[in-house]
Amino acid sequence: MPTRLFLAGDSTMAEAEDFKYPQMGWGQTLQQYFTEDLIVKNHASSGRSTKSFIDEGRWDAIEREFQAGDYVLIQFGHNDQKPDEERATKPFTTYQDNLRFFVQRARSYQVTPILLTSIARRHFDESGGLKATHGDYPEAMRELAVAEQADCIDMLLRTREALQQMGDADSKQWFMQLAPGEYDAYPNGEQDDTHLHERGAHQHCQLFAQEILRLEHPLATYVQQHAIKG
Repeated sequence: MPTRLFLAGDSTMAEAEDFKYPQMGWGQTLQQYFTEDLIVKNHASSGRSTKSFIDEGRWDAIEREFQAGDYVLIQFGHNDQKPDEERATKPFTTYQDNLRFFVQRARSYQVTPILLTSIARRHFDESGGLKATHGDYPEAMRELAVAEQADCIDMLLRTREALQQMGDADSKQWFMQLAPGEYDAYPNGEQDDTHLHERGAHQHCQLFAQEILRLEHPLATYVQQHAIKG
């Protein structure tokens, strides 16, 4: 039986509805970067934080599918920052508590958890530098990963590097930066520096696959060779 790779996260990872095309979460295109011996099962959901993902029973749904030898990617932070009671967490207390819950529950099923920091938002300052928009959440995740001896892929670092290298203008192509009339679903265009265009989803998958290979992670055995480019 193939190994499964479960995804738990927010809209930057989730499958966007067809009517939102060309918006895609990077988890939506991830299967194309792995062999058929690894099956990607995307449970990420738009607008969710660690808190609401648990409270709505979404983690429970993943657990019901777990089998020994599976993996689960855990990427939250964008919505943990939100002020509403349904989603808000504090970086070094409730956010870490929820991440610890994910890690320990996965391990109880002999499933390997992999923590991922949030992908970068495309927010440049006047001098062309990329702004830090995630507060203490990325550092809180890194700290928790060390404490729990869990794998942590620093997607924030990798995506910040990529966007910074591209610059303000060229990096627009990765995000939902659409001209009026370019797509029927967006007659007035779109100016969104958080959600990914289909192009950006694929590029983020490549960054993830390249990092898996660089770290010589066990998942590297499943990576399709075309993911190595760049």
